[in-house]
Amino acid sequence: MTSRTEDDAVRPHGVAISTRTFRVVTRTGLVVNGVLHILVGIVALSIPLAVILTPDAESVGALRVLASNPGGSVLFWVIAIGYALLGLWMLANPFLERHRRVSGRERAVMVGRGVAYLALGMSSGSVAIAGRSNPHEAPGTLTGSVMQLPVGPVVLGLFALMVLAVATYFGLKGWRRGFLDDIRLPAESSGRRPTLIVARIAYLGKALSLGIVGVLVLVAAFLPAVPAGLGGHLASLALAPLGPPVLSVVGFGFIVYGFYCAARARLARL
Repeated sequence: MTSRTEDDAVRPHGVAISTRTFRVVTRTGLVVNGVLHILVGIVALSIPLAVILTPDAESVGALRVLASNPGGSVLFWVIAIGYALLGLWMLANPFLERHRRVSGRERAVMVGRGVAYLALGMSSGSVAIAGRSNPHEAPGTLTGSVMQLPVGPVVLGLFALMVLAVATYFGLKGWRRGFLDDIRLPAESSGRRPTLIVARIAYLGKALSLGIVGVLVLVAAFLPAVPAGLGGHLASLALAPLGPPVLSVVGFGFIVYGFYCAARARLARL
């Protein structure tokens, strides 16, 4: 009778998955995540023009205005489905046998990211649905509904602080080059420095974008509630003199990080 190894003794009851399958699914997830970041960046870049061309955009909401335009609903549905799939994958990760050496803290982070992705998917789906409704009806988006609750500002404020915490994490990881734990640098010396520069720019760009989003959400939590919720505040920002440049920074930050994620699918340590 064979004896149990120490590794077998500590193995959790998870779902077995081959190394090849794990790598294929993970690399695909990174590409999908990159595409979603690019799409979110396009949304941010499109807000000022859509708001300027739409009467009463502040009462309707910037995101709903985008979703009501040709192709806008499809864009939000793609984002919704993509984040839903990523969320399910992140929730399944802790239970895969491939991750039996992952610490409890890392498992908790995976679950937290999975829940966050699912929430983003639900929010995007609600925007897509609201965009097809009559502009004179109640906005009906998830953020608008949250803002109408008695504890809505508190929930939005906590969400803003969470976004700022994540922005700080990305900023420190980019500045300290912590991303080197996640990728393998090219074997050629000529490709190492460009990879380091692009990775650092990507992380710092996403940190700046998330930081701006967190500040905007935090400010919106303390402003009087509007029917369109966060979308209404985004529309007001887009009409302000500094609004378009700020939203451009957010958009380009997400887009740069999106291209990095797609490149990371090939360089990831798996």
